[in-house]
Amino acid sequence: MLALEFIDSIRRARAQLPRESWDSLLATVASRSGIITPEVANALLRNVANREIGWLLQEGLEPLENTTWAEIAAAMAAVDRVVSDSKEMINVIWTGPASGRFAARRTDQLLYDLLAQAKRRALIVTFAAHSIERLIRELRGALGRGVELTLLLETEEGSGGQLTRDALMAFGGLPLSQVEVLHWPRSARELNAAGRPGKLHAKCAVIDDTVVIGSANLTDDAFNRNMELGLAVNDPILAEALIGHFRDLETTKILSRLGGGEYPVT
Repeated sequence: MLALEFIDSIRRARAQLPRESWDSLLATVASRSGIITPEVANALLRNVANREIGWLLQEGLEPLENTTWAEIAAAMAAVDRVVSDSKEMINVIWTGPASGRFAARRTDQLLYDLLAQAKRRALIVTFAAHSIERLIRELRGALGRGVELTLLLETEEGSGGQLTRDALMAFGGLPLSQVEVLHWPRSARELNAAGRPGKLHAKCAVIDDTVVIGSANLTDDAFNRNMELGLAVNDPILAEALIGHFRDLETTKILSRLGGGEYPVT
């Protein structure tokens, strides 16, 4: 019997791989016979389109002994049926020291993978952003495929100086004429007892039908050194609701668009 940990690895891999990549991997596994050997399994998984998913499956296979390719193919097919029939698939995103309970998954790598597959839309909301060159490349690629990109970002002025560098400055490598940029004007914010405005502290993304919500800003520390926690939810209903929420805030003038002449990008 396959360990529950390996079944969970298959489930998480299926939730993150596009249909074409999953079907190709399943067909390859199903075409093999006999007992799995680590050498053959490692060689096979190195060719998975998403390297992180290949690593996830490889790690799950390591403790298995006397397992046949047919058993793995059957497990993959069963997981595929469950995931395909599910309206909602939730995955934990944990960056930081590992406990063994959750697989480490950097927020930036998840965003790269989702953007590489994006076909329709991407909304990104963050408080701070800097040192995001790889993310800029993925966003440029998505724009080149016709993906509609919206950024909701904090500004130094809006935050009353609580953010010392406009988040938009990190996005100077994008063709901003093709991007909708939103911000929260200071005039639309409440002030605390010290006279400081509330902060646009939300961090989330909607990429096609997947919602990513977590603690991480778009910064090098958040991606590589901090303890950060979040969830990735594959749910088109939730994705539409979150997009609609921010559109409603724009309609009611809580959020405003930044025009080209207002971009604080040097």
